[in-house]
Amino acid sequence: MSMSSDQAGSPAVAADYPSPRMGWLTVAILFLLYILSLTDRNIMALMVGPIKRDLGLSDFQISLLQGPAFAVLFCLCAIPLGMALDRYSRRVVLYISVTVWSIAAACCGLAGSFAMLAMARAGVGAGESGFGTGSYSIVGDSFPPHRVSLAMSVFIMGGVMGAGIVFLVGGPIVSAAMKSGPALWPVLGLLQPWQQVFILTGAPGLLLAFLVFAFREPPRRKSAQALAGYGEAWAFMRRYKMLFVANFIGFGLAYAATIGFQLWMPSYLVRVHGWEPARIGIVIGIAQIAAAALMPVHGSIVDRLYRKGRKDAPLLWCMITVLASAPFGIAAFLVSNPWVTIAFYWMFMTLILSTASMGPSTAQVVSPPHLRGRISAIYVLATGLIAMAGGPAFVGLVTDHVLGDEKLVGVSLIISVIFILLPAALLFALGRGSMRRALAANP
Repeated sequence: MSMSSDQAGSPAVAADYPSPRMGWLTVAILFLLYILSLTDRNIMALMVGPIKRDLGLSDFQISLLQGPAFAVLFCLCAIPLGMALDRYSRRVVLYISVTVWSIAAACCGLAGSFAMLAMARAGVGAGESGFGTGSYSIVGDSFPPHRVSLAMSVFIMGGVMGAGIVFLVGGPIVSAAMKSGPALWPVLGLLQPWQQVFILTGAPGLLLAFLVFAFREPPRRKSAQALAGYGEAWAFMRRYKMLFVANFIGFGLAYAATIGFQLWMPSYLVRVHGWEPARIGIVIGIAQIAAAALMPVHGSIVDRLYRKGRKDAPLLWCMITVLASAPFGIAAFLVSNPWVTIAFYWMFMTLILSTASMGPSTAQVVSPPHLRGRISAIYVLATGLIAMAGGPAFVGLVTDHVLGDEKLVGVSLIISVIFILLPAALLFALGRGSMRRALAANP
């Protein structure tokens, strides 16, 4: 989002923008690669049982693989890769990023231990780190200022829907691999079905990476101020401390609960209801896509609240939707009918996905134009570490070391609603006054 913000703060006179056709081709290609990244990131959620069995892992170790093993390098590599995106060809950086994560994703299929799988997952995180920042930068510079919001909204919404597409397409792939059983591959030897899936879903990225050269590298429109250090940004955030606590920690907690549900719901359906990966992938995929398709509703409601003078509209609406989502997140694991569980899961996701777009937009709205890029970078780092490292790990930790029964993963998800999601609503409430003051001082 930083590049579109920087555009707003710099003159666009005589801007040499790509044609609209080229701009939307850029969005389409990046959207396709976004889906690929989510596939390599989340496909493990459909194979928890076989991986646990073959490698002798616990739920907590699985949660470390799904969360911190991926998230730490994903977040830490964002800073140097962001500098590389400012200095070198963004298409080249994106090509390298896609290639690295694809190789690492395929290497997950060669892992024979927890340590090897953790290293491969870290490689996936490192490779994907430059993709989001690079994509926002390129999309932001591919459209005139009055058209950037629509293009960025399509890209962001597409990414959220992509998480559902992963399950929709990945479920049948996993199911087919499980039915075919172990296979002897040339050079690689005997591979278990889950290892084959990692290779089959990771390897195509080596070819799809070349798609980044199918669109034009747009000229950069970053102002000199945007290239400065972070001191002024830190000073501004200290001035409105409660607002940024709500923005960084509050949304980080909301994302953590969301990701925990996305990654552990498949295991719940397998362990408690005996569902197969193919059914899980299709059903959850449809539920996720249907929930994501309603994201523009949240944006329109917040815009309406703004027009009525509610300058704290993003935090107010997210506080309401988080509180409204909690009963559905709890009830989903208290019913005996799995289809009712899916219905409650859909309601939960429909409401909680308000935070997916409101978090970044809050950081943009409250920050002066010349600070938006840097504050957005801090936002991505903070929320990424909390959400991707904390959400999956919390659920696995509670299941293994508090409840001691893998079939009680649904109870762990209920606990995550109480101890992770509801505190986010409290932080949103506490940050509203500070947000109003920030907007009054920086209209």
